[in-house]
Amino acid sequence: MMKQDLKLPKAYKTLLMLALVFGPFYWLAFTEDGQHRTDLALMFVLGKPEFNAALDSFTSALTESKLRESFPKLKLQCGDGENPFGNRICGAPIGTFNQMPASYLTLFLHDARLRAVKVEYKRAYHERIQHWLKARVAAREASALAAPGASPGVIAKPVADGVLIVREGALGKDEEPALLWLSQAAINRRG
Repeated sequence: MMKQDLKLPKAYKTLLMLALVFGPFYWLAFTEDGQHRTDLALMFVLGKPEFNAALDSFTSALTESKLRESFPKLKLQCGDGENPFGNRICGAPIGTFNQMPASYLTLFLHDARLRAVKVEYKRAYHERIQHWLKARVAAREASALAAPGASPGVIAKPVADGVLIVREGALGKDEEPALLWLSQAAINRRG
């Protein structure tokens, strides 16, 4: 009877070990999904707060105190003064917006009531934000009218109280990666 050799060749073991070591690194560094997860983990490690908000459900009845209560980890810095949407503005650095890396949140208020929200996100996630916006409001779109004043090159989706706006297509070098929610009150005020 012949004795079976069950030993793995040395080259095979070496290749297997290299795949086990470099495979996860390659996934994290060179694939879109891996980079997204790496960015999210980095924001968590850096202690940046999350802003997981259903912007499509926001209304102009929301107040600054209610937002502070709903998002206690945000370090909102506020000041009074005229702005395009009211008479008070608040801002805070953020790490993520609905599981997408982001950098800054700006709230525009008028007499303590929310009128607009601006979420600045990482440029690399512009396409994901566009897809998120389209998917998020797809159910309402069939029964809603087109957003007022929508310009070419802009995705404007009507929501419960107002409109969500993001730049359509690729961003130019001078264009800011930002998602805006404008309340109907802000739209009416701007005319």
